[in-house]
Amino acid sequence: MSNTGKAISTVGVVGSGIMGSGIAQLCAQSGYRVILHDVNQGSLEKAHERIQERLGKWAEKQGEQTKTFEIIVGNNLEDLANTDIIIEAISEQLEAKQQLFSKLEQVVSQNTILASNTSGILISKIASVCEHRDRIIGTHFFNPAPIMPLIEVIHGPETSRQTKEIVIEFAKSLNKKPVEVQDVPGFVVNRIITPMLNEAMQTLEAGIATREDIDQAIKLSMNHPMGPLQLADYIGLDTLLHFMETAYVETGKESFKPSQLLKDLVSAGSVGIKSGKGFYEYSH
Repeated sequence: MSNTGKAISTVGVVGSGIMGSGIAQLCAQSGYRVILHDVNQGSLEKAHERIQERLGKWAEKQGEQTKTFEIIVGNNLEDLANTDIIIEAISEQLEAKQQLFSKLEQVVSQNTILASNTSGILISKIASVCEHRDRIIGTHFFNPAPIMPLIEVIHGPETSRQTKEIVIEFAKSLNKKPVEVQDVPGFVVNRIITPMLNEAMQTLEAGIATREDIDQAIKLSMNHPMGPLQLADYIGLDTLLHFMETAYVETGKESFKPSQLLKDLVSAGSVGIKSGKGFYEYSH
């Protein structure tokens, strides 16, 4: 990256799911021009409607009913050609992310920062297919992105200082608290919290306590807003399982070895709130 005076004005977001939509909304309400990309046109249109509705409610709450937001949607990667930063928020699959980043390098300028919202995949692995690895970085937002105050900023071994500094300032402009993290499996938050979630699942599996009592015990003893099994449903059991499997292979730590109960639930399609059923049942 050669432009030391680089400022971010246009943000690209790839992936219109829960996280991608939330990140796009956050950037738009923070005054950025946003281009939201997804290969699925139907999902993209639904996400656009949802974002516009939420932005309208946010503006009304802020007393800024006349405020306008610029969000462009499209399913052509070339729409992202003139962005200053692109935040990838697709599925937690290494190959899919590598393919996307490789394609993005063919579309954008050398000064465009390519960021991944991965919750645990090593940035060095994503960047390994890229030519300009100095502009590859991790920006791990938390759900719901417009509300949760933290962003983990993960710098790979070849990420430049300039890229890191720009992204940290960008995170602050979103009214977030950036935490600098080294490129290790799980980064900070998931590296610490996932073993607790896994232990809660194993405690339930062993019949030591009910799901309600496990969640209640942790909520009341640690003043957490939700219990570990509720949190697992909120995150997505499929997302958790994929992260645990990856982290277990990377580290060999038994604390990351997924419980059989988690595997069974995911195999049955019960992946948490988004499917209507996980450790608990939900009505949409």
